[in-house]
Amino acid sequence: MARVSVEVPAELVKPIRETVLLLYEATAESLHLALKARALGEVRLHRRRLDELDEVVRALEPDAQATELSATRELIHDALYGALIDAGERLADASNRSWRGELPLERVQAAAEEVLAIDSLLRGLDAAR
Repeated sequence: MARVSVEVPAELVKPIRETVLLLYEATAESLHLALKARALGEVRLHRRRLDELDEVVRALEPDAQATELSATRELIHDALYGALIDAGERLADASNRSWRGELPLERVQAAAEEVLAIDSLLRGLDAAR
């Protein structure tokens, strides 16, 4: 598969890293199940994905500034899309809590800006096809 690169701004490193860790966890679980089933073809696929996820996790250190991610288009798409879903959920929660008077409107605006920033990265990845 072709590798692509995406420049991740410092403010998005943490949410994208969290999504990559969830992908890592799911892939490790899939590897475990493939091993139990003795499905060696699947084992190889999951091992390759874990290797790639490991590389991406190392690039997204928690205290990292803006960083360039390089991986397969599929993996970067999965990471960005997952991060977008999570950011959307945070936006919905912030909106609901702000409506009830529990959070200031600025928190909703910050959550919305995160959604838009991740969406912009995802659109840039899709446009580069």
